[in-house]
Amino acid sequence: MAKMKVGLVGCGNIGADLCIALQKGEIPAQIVALTDLDEDRARLLLRSFQLDAEICDLEENARRSDFIIECSQFNAVKDVVEAAIRHHKDCLIMSVGGLMVQMELLEKAKKNNIEVHIPSGAICGLDGIRAAMQAGLHRVVLTTRKPPKGLEGAPYLVENNIDLDSLTKPKVVFEGTAMEAVTAFPANLNVAGALSLMGIGPEETEVCIIADPNATENIHEVHAEGAFGRLHTVTTNMPSPRNAKSSYLASLSACEELRAASVAFTAHHTD
Repeated sequence: MAKMKVGLVGCGNIGADLCIALQKGEIPAQIVALTDLDEDRARLLLRSFQLDAEICDLEENARRSDFIIECSQFNAVKDVVEAAIRHHKDCLIMSVGGLMVQMELLEKAKKNNIEVHIPSGAICGLDGIRAAMQAGLHRVVLTTRKPPKGLEGAPYLVENNIDLDSLTKPKVVFEGTAMEAVTAFPANLNVAGALSLMGIGPEETEVCIIADPNATENIHEVHAEGAFGRLHTVTTNMPSPRNAKSSYLASLSACEELRAASVAFTAHHTD
């Protein structure tokens, strides 16, 4: 059986969860390239999972791989998609907010017959949002509630001198559009990006962020209204064991996207 060769861009939390999923042997893929601004982190991943992979720059990563997975950060998205286009490789983008603020990347990839996979991430119900768009949506609202630690260091909080350490009760720390949310909280609101891309867009999707000192989980609540009726979903996520800013479901969505892509790749190369 032909295994799909995978290049990881970003060797942190999601990268580790992908390695754990691959170790189970149920996904016909193997990691062959690792790229990270912090080479020590790449070396740690290499040693921890005994990977037969090369630590290299993005260009070499794209050259060696059949499929590129970006699980790095907001600012890496443009370089990864453009490398995928240059080397004619499909890719998975986990930092969906980075796509949302550079929609031209999706159009460029489409023109070059490159598939950019967008994960469901830390929320459920995106299939319903996508279906509802066929008849039109009037309003989509995302309310995210996180422990203060899960929002720590966000540019919006720093720039506005919002202190979460002394919170004793829930506090709304942001209200605005999805476009504003992903730039204000680039490490926290990829769910807003995914919801916007499947729905009415980044300028029309509304976002409310709540810091809750009593919360132990990341909660994403979606309200949508349209010609179909009304939709209400609540996804209560355990934070990832290694990163309080990320939900475990986000990692699992990456694993599922990798599984689906590798199964399709294997079927194509077996025929």
